[in-house]
Amino acid sequence: MSALSSARASWPQLPGLRLVYRGKVRDVYALENDLRLVVATDAVSIFDFVLNALVPLKGVILNAMNHFWTMYLREFGIPTDLVAAGQDIDQYLPGDLRNRIDLIQSRSIVVRRMDMAPVEFVWRQILTGSGWDQYTTNKGRVYGHQLPPGLQNGDAVPLLFTPTSKAQEGHDEPLVPEQVLGMYPELVYRSMRAFLIGSDRALQSGILLADAKFEGSREGLGDEMLTPDASRYVLWRAWEESRKPESGRKMPPALDKQIVRVWGETQGIKGLNPEDPGHVARVQSIAVPQALLDQVTQTYRYIFWRLTGMTIEQYLREEMAVEMARRVPKIAVVCGSKNDWHLVEGVVKDVDKSQAQIVVHVLSCHRNPQAVWEFAQSGGEGADVILGVGGKALALPGMISSFAHANGKDVPVVGVALGDPGSEGLLAAQLSITEVPGSPVVVDERTGNAYTGAEGLETALHRIIDGELPPLPQWSEKPPEFGIFSNY
Repeated sequence: MSALSSARASWPQLPGLRLVYRGKVRDVYALENDLRLVVATDAVSIFDFVLNALVPLKGVILNAMNHFWTMYLREFGIPTDLVAAGQDIDQYLPGDLRNRIDLIQSRSIVVRRMDMAPVEFVWRQILTGSGWDQYTTNKGRVYGHQLPPGLQNGDAVPLLFTPTSKAQEGHDEPLVPEQVLGMYPELVYRSMRAFLIGSDRALQSGILLADAKFEGSREGLGDEMLTPDASRYVLWRAWEESRKPESGRKMPPALDKQIVRVWGETQGIKGLNPEDPGHVARVQSIAVPQALLDQVTQTYRYIFWRLTGMTIEQYLREEMAVEMARRVPKIAVVCGSKNDWHLVEGVVKDVDKSQAQIVVHVLSCHRNPQAVWEFAQSGGEGADVILGVGGKALALPGMISSFAHANGKDVPVVGVALGDPGSEGLLAAQLSITEVPGSPVVVDERTGNAYTGAEGLETALHRIIDGELPPLPQWSEKPPEFGIFSNY
């Protein structure tokens, strides 16, 4: 295993319990009766390197998602190692470790100790990641499976079993599927069922499960199950759109820590050797931008909400009996004119301040360009979300989003189009939101449509308060080209 970074190594240990394992992201402690307490930290690793950074709430979200899937799979008769989670953990702990919400209850589970098979049981139904790498370098063979020629990154394939070793050092290595099936038939069957059950449940939420890995023993499945760190999820609608080109098809961004991997490639981390102390020191000396870490948090929040139908705070309270405080977002509503405000005033005033803190502004991006710039420069004066509301050629949301990004304030901006149904003004406003290159303005990604009218504003507010917005798109700078033609 790669050496731990100082950020990971400084994660507090629990006094009074024997630490039996400290991994890249998890700590495991011994409990009585051959039980284990597994603590999910906020550490993050890419390319087998533990970065010198922490992702806020990462361990909490992944622990809760693991709990969600474990309980869901149990409904289908799939045994797991889970004994207790949430508040129920306290009965297995010494008195001075009870009622520790942040450090234990929200990010830990109690499990039965299992003699885990030295195999990762990996299932794939989309050709991407290491499967795509194998396809392109091994003449169409993917972990021993021969696939037809002409496939492209992200194409659907018949369900593939592609097991690997569980390397303590370096990278996992491919194993022969037939041999693994012969040694662990029950585990192969259970992991396949878990993948198919998870895939079906995800699809009901508009999410495609591309691939997933499972671990376990002959007693049942264990470790992480169907979390974004053990699976690859993408938006179903985005995947469908990505299949339309005849050639050059690519897999949409995964809803996990993929943006950190992409950043890591720009830093030259991919290809380095995690067993080389010099390479480890080099990687762990690189400062990870906080904005990037916050973006990962929002990605985990979002996929958790899409799969479970709850925010992480709601799930902890209602499903794990952990007293997590409700979020009260700060929302800036920006109207293009005073007339726009009169159209939506009733909707905004119906929101109780215990649900959200709302401030309304009237700014015209054409008549108040300096004010719009200063507002965006401040990140919407500290808002968590900005709602740009107006009609006709509604440049306001896109301009605020662009100006905010230019000033290092990547705050989500949601567009709400106003106008008479069927009118050119309404159509113009909707297109001004949905057709901005790079999609910097948030729309209802489940339909691809802009939030529209007072009803759309109400839906957007409900989404912000009781749900999660999608992660912000990754900006790609386009350098200006002055003077590409001149006749003087």
